[in-house]
Amino acid sequence: MARLKGSDGRVLTGLASVAVLLVVGHLALTANQGRLPGTPVTTVHAEFRNVGQLQVGSDVRQNGVVAGRVTAIRASGGTALVTMELHDGIRMYRDGRALIGDQSALAQKLVELRAGNPASGPLGDAVLPAGQTESTHDVVELLDVFDAPTRAALGSMLRQVGGLAGHGPGLHDFLATAPSDLTSVGTISTTAASPRTDLPGLLSTGARLSGRFAGHEREITELLDHTDRTLRALSTEGGAPLGAATAKLPTAVRALRGAMDDAHRPLADLVVATGELRSGARSLGQATPDVRAVLRDAVPPLRQVPDVADVAEPALADLTHTVRDARPFTARLGDGLSSAAPPLRTIQPYALDIGTMFTDLGSLVSSHDGWEYRLRILPLPPTSSSVLGDVIADSRNPYPAPGQATRDRDPDGGLVPASGR
Repeated sequence: MARLKGSDGRVLTGLASVAVLLVVGHLALTANQGRLPGTPVTTVHAEFRNVGQLQVGSDVRQNGVVAGRVTAIRASGGTALVTMELHDGIRMYRDGRALIGDQSALAQKLVELRAGNPASGPLGDAVLPAGQTESTHDVVELLDVFDAPTRAALGSMLRQVGGLAGHGPGLHDFLATAPSDLTSVGTISTTAASPRTDLPGLLSTGARLSGRFAGHEREITELLDHTDRTLRALSTEGGAPLGAATAKLPTAVRALRGAMDDAHRPLADLVVATGELRSGARSLGQATPDVRAVLRDAVPPLRQVPDVADVAEPALADLTHTVRDARPFTARLGDGLSSAAPPLRTIQPYALDIGTMFTDLGSLVSSHDGWEYRLRILPLPPTSSSVLGDVIADSRNPYPAPGQATRDRDPDGGLVPASGR
């Protein structure tokens, strides 16, 4: 049994190795297609009047980046129908464009695609017409107008100046400005070498700036297309609408200036309000640690609230019954307090005298020995009033006004105890 199991393991290992070899072989055979197996593919058909040296397998690029390859080329009614496969799900739209360009100086060709505007709708299985494509233009066709000696001399010249390939715009600008630049080449050299110019830093910044555009070629192309459409819209009817709008611009600017002057005061108030808000925000920021501490310290008491609520629940239930039972008494109590209001207002002026009376009674009750109360009778010396009668009027008022008796006893406003009277 052990041998059978070992044989089965070797068979499985062999099958897995064969499967891996098949996958690697498939990847090797399809590597020249520029995509991995299983990735989405978009098929695009386009008509060209002349494809030149374009071949099956040639690159298809979009914004200079390889986007697919040519899979078929066949004649169709005086034109060439080119079939292309775009990988990574790249889309083409009905107003897209295609052109055949040179890939190298060895007459290798490629197809450059412009996706177009999504608003025009996807291209799908439709054919991009010849009106939206641009055929190849070989240098050989241009050179056919020269005889053999001229073509040979031209070829020699191109070989000698081949080092300038790719610098045509710069060479053109240099030749255009050379007469004036050569007269002040010393000044230019001194300025370029000056530390203030920082030519290395300028070149480094330029390199970083150009590197930022890498990978965004499609967005830049679309931006340029939108800019072109915007400028064309501004030049509608010879620029007459734009001119009319520009003519009204000074009036609009003056009105805007008045509006800005009117907004000066509200903006000043806004500055003041912002300053006050800043003060409040600062105070809030200073109080935040204390609030955080209160919230942090409040956690233990809050955790005890459910226990307290459970303990208080029976008492609150009994209190509910008590309040329900006291509800009739509350109405009676309200009536009683309303009825007591008139007599209380009547005796209110005598509040001080009533207090004095209870003070005197308290003093009388407290002056006792055990449970026997004593009344002290003391002889008083004769007074002017008792001797002379009404000859000398008694200075005391027998019918004082409310509170007047206390003021008569103590003109300074204090209370005189009963024992001192």
